Amino acid sequence: MDKKIIVAAFLAVFAVMLGVIFGRINQPTLILLPLGLLGVSLVFFSRGILIFLTILCLSSAGIPFFGIGKIALQLRWVLFGIFCLYAFGDIFLGRTVRRIKLFDALALVFIAYAFMSMSYSPYPRLTLERSTTILLSYIVVFWVIWKYAHEQGPEKVIRIILNAMWVIFLIGLSLIFLSPIKPFMGGRFFGLMGNPNGLGVLSALVLPISLWQFLETKKNSALFLFFAILISLLLSGARGPINATIFGLGYFIYIRSKKHTPAVFFSWATFILVFIWLIETSAKQFFKAYIRVGSLSILGGRIEAWMAAVNLFLEKPIFGYGFGVEDKIFALKKVVFHVHSGEYVHNSFLGILVQLGLLGFVIFFVPLFLLLFKELFYRQEDRVVPLLRYALRASLIVGLFCCMSESWIYSVGSGVMLPFWIMAMLLVFYCYRDKEEAT
Repeated sequence: MDKKIIVAAFLAVFAVMLGVIFGRINQPTLILLPLGLLGVSLVFFSRGILIFLTILCLSSAGIPFFGIGKIALQLRWVLFGIFCLYAFGDIFLGRTVRRIKLFDALALVFIAYAFMSMSYSPYPRLTLERSTTILLSYIVVFWVIWKYAHEQGPEKVIRIILNAMWVIFLIGLSLIFLSPIKPFMGGRFFGLMGNPNGLGVLSALVLPISLWQFLETKKNSALFLFFAILISLLLSGARGPINATIFGLGYFIYIRSKKHTPAVFFSWATFILVFIWLIETSAKQFFKAYIRVGSLSILGGRIEAWMAAVNLFLEKPIFGYGFGVEDKIFALKKVVFHVHSGEYVHNSFLGILVQLGLLGFVIFFVPLFLLLFKELFYRQEDRVVPLLRYALRASLIVGLFCCMSESWIYSVGSGVMLPFWIMAMLLVFYCYRDKEEAT
């Protein structure tokens, strides 16, 4: 790991500890911590450090201990502000590395539509705030981090993400030994995240790029991080992310070993048969408890929430209720649940349909599925496809799969949203680099 990254991580953790010691979440803390992170960024004068701190900050937004999550949500505004200074400075000084593309137009149309939904949103201030965070996230990912990838390479960006994951997963796992009760909820591990499902989605999303790092470097430290993430995923017991990992990581392993397809197929078939045999024999009771058989038929109450969301969507199918109101709409409409707990729909597809209707769904999700389709059927003769590109495809598969069970892909307060969009951006980056090299 880069020494600057280690120092930046230490200073960030030290700043949070000071905030906890001196009043946790009081106003002076909220002023001093952003200034401290700004100072760190200026001292190192590196966008790489700023990207690392931002990922670490947003990944900490769900931490339920000592008010750290609330502090992180405040810090994101300062960090986004620094990114905007970089972006506008590049524009004024003529240092941008690309022109506006088709995906920029689609992103701006969606963002404008999100802001426009304030006119009919039952919570216009909330819609304004969350639309603003989406706009800032777009600037951060598709302009500042895009330029960093152009100058330093996509591999450097992914290593920054994985450096942040070292902090999140190692501290999370260490809590098992430091405090055996706190990092578990109903027998499920949540580490530093707010709930086990959040940890599950983050783990599933970064597993492919973690495996890529090990295959590229062959370092024991990379293998250790991969297993730390995998163990966190398994301990979380998050069924949706685990299923997503099977598809995403399975694709990556298959495409990586395409020359040895019969051996890979035989190995996977053997593993599945042994696994099924274990489930039906000695480990039957364990797996029943692990997959929570009692709630499997209703998906932990999600089916009840999905049915309510469909009814709400049918009331306003075209424009929805307004962006960012997903966690308020059930209470507003006085929907009473018998099994489902929580405020969200727990389905990103239905979440967008409720918030912005069919129009918002098409603008938001269709480009992502087109990107996935284009990548999966990507063919380029006489040119080697980087292994990282396969890993990014696997993460895109995982992310879209996890959209079926969690509401996160448009939530900037989620610790998963920024890494996902950075990886999606890098796939778009590869596509446009191919076009530039072909001309």
